[in-house]
Amino acid sequence: MKWNRFVISAAMLMCGIHMSAADSTYVDAADSTYAIDSAKVVKVQESKYEHIMDRRAKAWASLIPTHFVIQNAGNMGVLSLGVGWSYGKNRRWELDLLFGYIPRHDSSRGKLTTTLKGNYIPWRIDLNPSSAPEATHWKFEPFTASLYLNTVYGHEFWKSQPSRYPDKYYEFMSTKFRLNVAFGQRISLKIPENKRKMHNRISLFYEVGTCDLYVRSLFQGQDVSLGDILSLSIGLKFYTK
Repeated sequence: MKWNRFVISAAMLMCGIHMSAADSTYVDAADSTYAIDSAKVVKVQESKYEHIMDRRAKAWASLIPTHFVIQNAGNMGVLSLGVGWSYGKNRRWELDLLFGYIPRHDSSRGKLTTTLKGNYIPWRIDLNPSSAPEATHWKFEPFTASLYLNTVYGHEFWKSQPSRYPDKYYEFMSTKFRLNVAFGQRISLKIPENKRKMHNRISLFYEVGTCDLYVRSLFQGQDVSLGDILSLSIGLKFYTK
């Protein structure tokens, strides 16, 4: 009788231990599953955060100029300096912001100008495509088109027609803002990587252009020829990207 009680007690004890172990395994598994799910949630949240931060970083990086410009003439001053941004597929488009200076000549003082200029470069021809990567590369851009708006600072220039002129004599035009168009060509030198310091490419360009006021004078039948309304400008661009 005592032996039977001992066997029954031992069996019940073993069953209790087994059930406790099973419960413990179930809880551990549940805790592990919860931990994995939590990690997934945290990872998703971090992924969204990183995506937003990456977009912000790219937006700020896009504000950094990709090149610097020096230009002579072009209806924006005897000398203009500025920065620019290349964008679009294969960087075919450019936006330049330039600040120029007009000497006083016959006026009482010199004047400053600001120009916002858009450029389009449809073709680039590699002049030595078989050269080694460490060699100097030359590229020719046979055609460029530019459209730009510039303004001159000074009280002598006005936005709307003064009363001293006949009615509608300068309709839709002002002397403070000029709309310009120009066409030109470029030749670019791509600097080998082992020789780069501040720039990776330098471009020499020229442009032939005119402005809305000159075109208006031509079509008004005044004693103005096509050669009188065209101007030649040259410049350099130093690219960092």
